[in-house]
Amino acid sequence: MAGVQIDHGWAWLVCYGAFTALLLETGTVKALGVLLPDLREQFTTHTWIVGLMISLVPGFGAVTCPLAGALSKRFSGRYTVMIFSFISSMGFIIGSLAPSVPVLLVSLVIAGFSIGAEVIVMGEMAKYFDENYSLANAFSQSGLSVGVMIMPLLTQLLRDIYGWRGTMLILGGINLHMIISGALLRPINQSLSNFHDDDDDEFHIYQSTEPNNELHQTQYSQKCAGEQPKSLFENVLYYIDLKLFINSHFVSLIIYNFGNGYCLTGWVIYLVPFGLDIGLAPYKATSLSTFGGIGNLIGNLVFPFVNRRFSSKTILYLTTAISGLALAVNPIFELFHSYVGLMFASAVFGCGRGMAIVALYQIVKECIEDDRLTNAVMWVNVSYSLGSVASGFLSGWAYDATGNYTTSFCILSAFTILTLVPLLIVDKANRTRHSADKGNRTQYSTLKSEEPYGVD
Repeated sequence: MAGVQIDHGWAWLVCYGAFTALLLETGTVKALGVLLPDLREQFTTHTWIVGLMISLVPGFGAVTCPLAGALSKRFSGRYTVMIFSFISSMGFIIGSLAPSVPVLLVSLVIAGFSIGAEVIVMGEMAKYFDENYSLANAFSQSGLSVGVMIMPLLTQLLRDIYGWRGTMLILGGINLHMIISGALLRPINQSLSNFHDDDDDEFHIYQSTEPNNELHQTQYSQKCAGEQPKSLFENVLYYIDLKLFINSHFVSLIIYNFGNGYCLTGWVIYLVPFGLDIGLAPYKATSLSTFGGIGNLIGNLVFPFVNRRFSSKTILYLTTAISGLALAVNPIFELFHSYVGLMFASAVFGCGRGMAIVALYQIVKECIEDDRLTNAVMWVNVSYSLGSVASGFLSGWAYDATGNYTTSFCILSAFTILTLVPLLIVDKANRTRHSADKGNRTQYSTLKSEEPYGVD
């Protein structure tokens, strides 16, 4: 990485911090999914209401991510993560004492501050890596896999011993470990970089290059001086970086991740209740998540090797389609009460999602310059959060309306496949545009070659 002085040993500690943040964030949401039947019975309410409240933990990222991104840009990513992690843990602890649905709702909204913390850790981690980012990204994303593997079983054990209130109290204590992830974010010493735009690069927004002479330094200083925000509105635009949305590829990735949030959160929240609903024993139902986590871990670990032969975009397309098909077969295995079939479908879904998410962040890394990565990751997670809220409500409502989870999983499957449509449309439009530009350049070159060199 040009112009950046990095302690590469420390970079891997930051990567471990991102691993921990993802493990805790995803694991606690999955744990709340295990507690869904208890919460529904305790407060005598509908499934969609409890599902919506749980989805507000990742869903509140639509608010906390921009806030965290702005605060980390204005002050420090390290202290932003530590403060947000502490607030999030207090949310779980308050939830353990909740006497009513409104109090539980407020507590889970507070717990959603963990999403803002997670996003800052992931965005800052990307700045520490260049050539090894694919491997580091795969390792950090495996935290999601481990969280899905261990947290449901741990939650079921804690529930059997301490009840749902004691379990939420312990989850609050476990979540405090995310503060360590923030403490690992040591500042990076970075020299001035020169912004360079290149409209011909399909996945390019801004690419930094190290200045190699005094002229470049002067041009960079003039550009930065011209971009300094002068008003409150310009300050807001600067800190949340809305200029990222001028690129159609980035917008298509945002739309894709909205669908990703919808299908993944629906699977995380409702898989265990789905298993219980079809008659599986509690530990068998929670083990479905464990197999999904194992598949997710495998997908994360094999991505760097697959990425050597196939582009990140190709991997994203294929694994998303596979994930959608894995969700579609859940109702079939339900008909035959096949635990092995459901276990296999969960593992395949987890593997597909694991590779797709790593590929998504790899594409974001390729198309965004390092100084803007934190904001880019923030907006990607905002779209995920909004999809999570939609899934928490709609998937639970589908269960209340039909009395089973078959419809919910069919909708999740269809939504997973449909997330590819915006990507395909943008890719097709850009291929057409680049082909036309190439044809125009070829025609111009031909005309130039036919011009006479002199006049008699």
